[in-house]
Amino acid sequence: MAEFLSLWKISVLFLCWVLASEIVRTQKPEQTHLKKNFGPKFGNFGNRPPPRHDTPPSPCHCTCGEKNDNSRIVGGKPTNENEFPWMARLSYFNRFYCGGMLINDRYVLTAAHCVKGFMWFMIRVSFGEHDRCNDKKQPESRFVLRAIAGAFSFLNFDNDIALLRLNDRVPITQFIKPICLPKNKDMLYHGAIATASGWGTLKEEGKPTCILQKVEVPVLTNEVCRSTNYTAKMISDNMLCAGYPEEGKKDSCQGDSGGPLITKKADGRYELIGVVSWGNGCARPGYPGVYTRVTRYLDWILENSSDGCFCQDQD
Repeated sequence: MAEFLSLWKISVLFLCWVLASEIVRTQKPEQTHLKKNFGPKFGNFGNRPPPRHDTPPSPCHCTCGEKNDNSRIVGGKPTNENEFPWMARLSYFNRFYCGGMLINDRYVLTAAHCVKGFMWFMIRVSFGEHDRCNDKKQPESRFVLRAIAGAFSFLNFDNDIALLRLNDRVPITQFIKPICLPKNKDMLYHGAIATASGWGTLKEEGKPTCILQKVEVPVLTNEVCRSTNYTAKMISDNMLCAGYPEEGKKDSCQGDSGGPLITKKADGRYELIGVVSWGNGCARPGYPGVYTRVTRYLDWILENSSDGCFCQDQD
């Protein structure tokens, strides 16, 4: 009997491991340039999913990228309550570990390193939160039905982007709204003042904060980023750097991974330009924050989230 139970436990663990490995791997976007010796650490994660026939409601009467102004990231400050209605909190076995952002009523965008190696069906996504430690307020939450990632490599963190398809649609309200995606694939945002937000630590090796924090950082050219303490090979064209390379001071940090880097559009709304990816420490001089450059993945994002309902002004 004891031997039977042991074999049963091993079988269950093996099944969990197999399920955890079934993250959908899509075709690598044409613009990515992974070297031949840099393959995904966990190999191929299944084939591309079959076409879906879950037609989204039409039209979607909402406006993307609208911040709620009336309502700590290192060197940052707390946000106003529900200031960034697209913010999503990812929990694994009920423990916060990454951020994300709502792009339509069915999909959340995050970093690939926040899902690769995880049992994606145990990831819970919460919306409309400000104080994640407040147990009295129950946020709108969904589980992940499918995780979609490209040719991400833990060796160099290239292609650090993933889509999470939720188990049910998210109601679009004043406090839960999608972020706008860029429309111009060629926009580089050099010199733009961008905002990063998240519940990550306020300093290296610190504890995640309860209150959502934000920080403003300038977007650097990749040439400038490659001339910092990072080597040129570490910064691919799929990455975007932001921060203060000489003095440090302001930066995203542990726990902010997968969260948004946004910038203000001419009409006052906000668009997503980066996904918090990696860096050497937090706010260290010579090491700006590194983000996944969203404009490099627009076609991939839209193709793999087409059964979600985008706000009509995103079209």
